[in-house]
Amino acid sequence: MRQKSVLHRDESFGVVPLMYREGQWEVFLIQHRHGRYWGFPKGHAENSEKPKEAAERELKEETNLDVVRYLQEEPLMEHYQFTLEGRRIAKRVFYFIAEVSGSIELQKKEIQDGVWVPLLEAHEKVTHQEGKTILSQVLKIL
Repeated sequence: MRQKSVLHRDESFGVVPLMYREGQWEVFLIQHRHGRYWGFPKGHAENSEKPKEAAERELKEETNLDVVRYLQEEPLMEHYQFTLEGRRIAKRVFYFIAEVSGSIELQKKEIQDGVWVPLLEAHEKVTHQEGKTILSQVLKIL
């Protein structure tokens, strides 16, 4: 009889970083060094961090951007499963939608690239369907 593999749960927190320029919303997308996919800044909470604190810290660490204001209090959630080193992982990521400011400085250890994209064109750049779904939800909110 085959042993059923254990499903490990994992949570991350991130920001969908937006800026309003020249009459339109733009979103900052990052290309993760591992996997090379395009998406949003995110990461795990440290110690006793609250979700928003973790999301803001990860945004700052990965892009050097700061949250100016949240455009919605409740985060959007994406969930998916993947296998890493033989372990099945059920991942949930909570994204806060926020207007941001600052000059971009990418964290070279984790981030391959980053780019501001008009929000209406971001679907073409985001790699995974879950990220495209988050973008659709952001458009509805705005």
